[in-house]
Amino acid sequence: MPPFLHNAFNLIQRVLFLARPYGRKKLALVFFLSLAQGIFQVIGVTSIFPFLAIAADPDRIRHSQFGLRFLALLPPMSNRELLITAGVIAIVGLLLSNAINLLAEYARTRYANSFAHWLRVRLLRRMAAQPYGYFLQRNSGDLLRKVMGDVGGYTGGVLLPLLDSIARALTAILLLATLFLVQPVIAISAALGLGAFYLIIFRLLARKRQEVNEGFRTAFSGSYRDAQQMLGGIKPIKVHRAEAHFLSRFAGHSAVVAQMSSRVPIIANSTRYLIEPLAFGGLVLAVVVLAVKGRDFSDILPNLGVMAVAGYRLLPTIQLLYSQVTQFTTMRYSLDEVFEEFVDAELDEKSGKVEISAGKARPIEWRDAVTLDEVSFIYPRTDRPVLDRFSVTIQKNTSIGFIGPTGSGKSTLIDLLLALHRPTSGRVLIDGKPLTPELIPSWQATIGYVPQDIFLIDDTISRNIALGMPDNEIDTARLREVCAMAQILDFIEIELRDGFHTTVGERGVRLSGGERQRLALARALYHQPSLLLLDEATSSLDTATEAKLIEALRNLSGKLTIVTVAHRFSAVAGCDTLVDLSNKSAVVAETAK
Repeated sequence: MPPFLHNAFNLIQRVLFLARPYGRKKLALVFFLSLAQGIFQVIGVTSIFPFLAIAADPDRIRHSQFGLRFLALLPPMSNRELLITAGVIAIVGLLLSNAINLLAEYARTRYANSFAHWLRVRLLRRMAAQPYGYFLQRNSGDLLRKVMGDVGGYTGGVLLPLLDSIARALTAILLLATLFLVQPVIAISAALGLGAFYLIIFRLLARKRQEVNEGFRTAFSGSYRDAQQMLGGIKPIKVHRAEAHFLSRFAGHSAVVAQMSSRVPIIANSTRYLIEPLAFGGLVLAVVVLAVKGRDFSDILPNLGVMAVAGYRLLPTIQLLYSQVTQFTTMRYSLDEVFEEFVDAELDEKSGKVEISAGKARPIEWRDAVTLDEVSFIYPRTDRPVLDRFSVTIQKNTSIGFIGPTGSGKSTLIDLLLALHRPTSGRVLIDGKPLTPELIPSWQATIGYVPQDIFLIDDTISRNIALGMPDNEIDTARLREVCAMAQILDFIEIELRDGFHTTVGERGVRLSGGERQRLALARALYHQPSLLLLDEATSSLDTATEAKLIEALRNLSGKLTIVTVAHRFSAVAGCDTLVDLSNKSAVVAETAK
């Protein structure tokens, strides 16, 4: 199979792969309206033929075979009345043709934009269902580009032009068929001439289209990534006066996007300036040939009118067809990016790597202990295990602290307890039963978690604490209770004018590090967890606040299980048990009281 046809079939297969789940009936309706559009374009063109024939020679049309059939449908009338009737029919035919054309255009546009909405949500849902390790290997700017930029590029730059191309192709075929009935030789010549012209130009510009496609792929990816990195790290970037570096990188990608974007209309529309004089010259030549053959002008005029109207419809149709084919071949990269993301997601589903949450899960009611049994973990693309045959038992309603140098596996241990990672070998046991993928949502519902890097949304304090809950389900009394436990209630109610309705800014930039950490602790306690995981939860607190917080946590001792990892001994001094992670293959524990 020639490369051109192979690429075309591959593109259509990928489009159908993405479109089928959205609804075959919707796609079938769009195709049906496209076919109707082509048929009514022919009706609009041919409806003018009787009017021109009657205007040229009414007596001749009355005695022709077509005229006898046409007049049999109408009551007896004079030539003047017949001309008016034919004119009304032509106008109605053209209006109906344009109305169907508008309806089909609307249906395709509505389908493409609704599909884009569905595809964005579906793609983001698939990303959210991926395991935590998936995000450790991906750039968030690239993922954001796929959800927003590539989906928009695919539906607007590939899907919609492809649907339009199918409609234009059907219209062109039906118009050529109509022209063939009027003048077979001219129709065949037009089909071969126009087809060869556009095919040659299309093949000659293949390399240019490929360059634009690759340029868009690289430039859009780089611009999203650089813009996000600059805005996400604006504080250290401004401190180190590195704005010019990031702006320069972004400007380089943006310049490529501008350059490629300026090439697309040139590649798509350059043929129009060549084909119009050629087509008009061909029409003049056809009239001259017919006149030289001795055809009467009254015979030439109707045929000339039909050819002129057909050409008026046909040339823009073929030019738009060429432009749209050029459009979706230069934007092919967006289809490939979205398609590959879905293929990878389906492979992960089949291999059982995807963790799909069905919404809220009921917490596991565990009674005895959480055990890490001979657990080892190796990060992807590394050879050294972070934890090597590590075992520990965490009794319920006790507190345990993990200490060790940087890189000893403290945060990895927390991630294993959170079920964000699965052990490379060994098992995580809940009351002696393995923590299987099916139990992960219920297990995570039992956990309160304070990470080392605090994440806050750009919203109110109450919505940050009750993260993900609708406003009507937020318990105000519980908010105050957990904020008091986290030593931040006085700050919220006394120092903040809007109290719990205060907006904290993106990632909590309007709060200090200690305030963000205490809000995170309040969030962890809000859902009344049975297991509280603290990953350097007091690292941003001053000594006095840390002491108050540790005292509050000590008051919870015996009511829930607390696992703490920290560098500072003061953060774990009150734990029932300490575990030194310097020795990864054995537990070194001692009573801290």
